[in-house]
Amino acid sequence: MKRVSILNHVIGPIMRGPSSSHTAGPWRIGRTARDLLGSKPKEAVFTFDPKSSLAVCFHDQGSDAAFVAGLLGHALTDDEEPRVLELAPGEGLEAIFKLGPFPEADHPNSTLLHLRGEDGGELILHARSVGGGSMQIASINGFPVMIKGDRYELAVECEASSINEILAILKAWDPDAAAQTDEGKGFANASSFLKPEETLLSAIKELPGVNRIYKADPVMHPLRGKELFAGTGELLALAAEKGWSLGETALEYESALLELPREQLMKEMGERLDVMLRAVELGLSGKHQEMKLLRPFAGSVMKAEQTGKMFLGGPHARAATRAMAAMHVNGAGGVVCAAPTGGSAGVMPGVVSTLLEDMQVPREKVVMAMWAAGAIGLALDRRSTFAAEVAGCQVEIGAAGAMSAAAVVEAGGGSAGQGCAAGATVFQNMMGSVCDLIQGIVEIPCHSRNAALASQAFLCADLVLGGYENPVPLDETVDAVDSVGRMLPEELRCTSRGGLAVCPSSLGLPRLDLCGKKQ
Repeated sequence: MKRVSILNHVIGPIMRGPSSSHTAGPWRIGRTARDLLGSKPKEAVFTFDPKSSLAVCFHDQGSDAAFVAGLLGHALTDDEEPRVLELAPGEGLEAIFKLGPFPEADHPNSTLLHLRGEDGGELILHARSVGGGSMQIASINGFPVMIKGDRYELAVECEASSINEILAILKAWDPDAAAQTDEGKGFANASSFLKPEETLLSAIKELPGVNRIYKADPVMHPLRGKELFAGTGELLALAAEKGWSLGETALEYESALLELPREQLMKEMGERLDVMLRAVELGLSGKHQEMKLLRPFAGSVMKAEQTGKMFLGGPHARAATRAMAAMHVNGAGGVVCAAPTGGSAGVMPGVVSTLLEDMQVPREKVVMAMWAAGAIGLALDRRSTFAAEVAGCQVEIGAAGAMSAAAVVEAGGGSAGQGCAAGATVFQNMMGSVCDLIQGIVEIPCHSRNAALASQAFLCADLVLGGYENPVPLDETVDAVDSVGRMLPEELRCTSRGGLAVCPSSLGLPRLDLCGKKQ
């Protein structure tokens, strides 16, 4: 079972919209590729399989800019990031994006990178953006590796005759270091949560037959420790034994996994809360939100609720409206917190801002509620994926709703078991939800789905707190979600080739960024 960090993979990263798979993941790939290249990049050719999700939306969703920002060493949240494609030539980089089949294309977000540095060195990487900002570099110059960005990495190309000596040195740093040989060439790779010392690097350089050394630093927290539990059953047993809530159990898990103090982790989660609240505030203001299909409307919807124009209104409607406000910012390429993805980055902001503003829940309790949400996302990511390209909208906006329901239960004083039950109930309601974004843009139906799931989070939390007994536990529900999602045809998994995306009205919607906003 894969190792998952709540801050690395579930509530985060802090990123630019509109899609974590298509911005945060590519940025992390580009940043790691820059390290591996070992010199300032001069030329980069990115190839996407014509049938892939990236082939459909790499420009409209900002993947091209994110790849280049990572390669050039710019932060994804820099003010200049949206203009990075214009700036790249001035920084000495020629970036080329093309479509074409390649044998390694085994994921909807596979990319083949051909890189050349100022020192003349060349590098070929196969990379995957696997959902929620998580990524994998699967090969270096044709040699299989597995680089996920949460460890320090070393790889050595050499003559086959030197491979055993190199492997012996690497094993002193990483006991699981591995080696391969092919037609007289050798390749060894290793990783660790500890930074390699210069003495180790010098020892390798001095060996005969060493052709090239590749290094990469982590782009997220290294996973230094061990998990406190292996599944939701063990989580609930530990919570019962210690008398912890779901949020407290998740926080202790993260502290053990990252070997970081609770105080630092609470501070980092609080920073994510602040990003969410700023997105809601900006979205409601209607300022600086240049979306591609929609004009900003959340502010006027909130005003309608406040003036009694809605039939029901209330906290559920305000949470839904705030969720759409955050999605305005996401759709405009603004700074949001993936929770767990960019396409679902409105649900949790809608819920937590409502807990703070309408329900007067203390800030520290809301931060702990976000840890409870993280426990639900942890259960999904361990057993499935956050990529709609693989399993549909149920693992993105559905996951955000499930996570947020657990947050509401935590804020309401519910037990760890009730938090998991509320999360499972939302998943069961979203089972089979397709990803059919119109024109390949993360706006429609993403806005209304984020709104609906923010409201449903409160509903399912109330049902469980009121006595509803969920019959199918969280892990079994997650397994069913994963199975159903993988049964969906690729036309309904983020390729914009089915569902609402092919309705005549959808195809005919004008692009505001191309034809002007005042029509």
